[in-house]
Amino acid sequence: MKRFLFAVIALVASIALYAQQPTPFNGQIVAPNGKGLKAHLSIKGTNLAANADKQGRFGFSTLNADDVLEIKCNKQVREVKVEGRQSMRIVWGDESVEVSEDAELLSKGDEWVKRREYLNDVSQIMGSDLRRSGAHSLISALRARVPSIEIDDSGRVIIHRGSVQKSSGGIGDRAPINFNALIVVDGQEVQSLNDVSLFDIGIIKILDEAPLYGFRGVNGVVEITSEGALKRQQQN
Repeated sequence: MKRFLFAVIALVASIALYAQQPTPFNGQIVAPNGKGLKAHLSIKGTNLAANADKQGRFGFSTLNADDVLEIKCNKQVREVKVEGRQSMRIVWGDESVEVSEDAELLSKGDEWVKRREYLNDVSQIMGSDLRRSGAHSLISALRARVPSIEIDDSGRVIIHRGSVQKSSGGIGDRAPINFNALIVVDGQEVQSLNDVSLFDIGIIKILDEAPLYGFRGVNGVVEITSEGALKRQQQN
């Protein structure tokens, strides 16, 4: 009997956890003749963006009901309101755009596209943009959205900047390709991103060059401003 009760409790917990997962947003942009169109889409007011492939397929991890998509396609830029839709089929004409929800696109789930949104500008990332992805940690959120950095399981960061870096001397004046970046939270150095909660992030700046930090910043800096510090800055 106890085993049965444990099984029921585990099943209910797994269903609840599944229900909390964000539903992936699938979309497609096509010409009036049905042919897919390549396009660049960004969520207005955020750093999040996605590209539509040659079949016109695109996707976001999740979109809010009041989000607005800024779409660049065929040398035109237009805004499309999400308006609570769970998926989106866009017919892109020369003079107008038709938008509708498509149940078939919704049913495709995560398999619809190989890559969903990315950060349009990784030099400055809002904490709210990272949290809306549904990630449960800062490391997983950054791994998914910032391809130019590498984070190991200990929370150390490597910023990829090319195959040769400046060196003060040594054989061939060549330095190793990868170095651990400096991590700074509200002006204080920390050793690992494991020490930083995703839910405390106000802004993250990823700096591949940071002369302000002297030798410590030679390998780049992950500069984090917490929500509390950001609010204090805005009040002053």
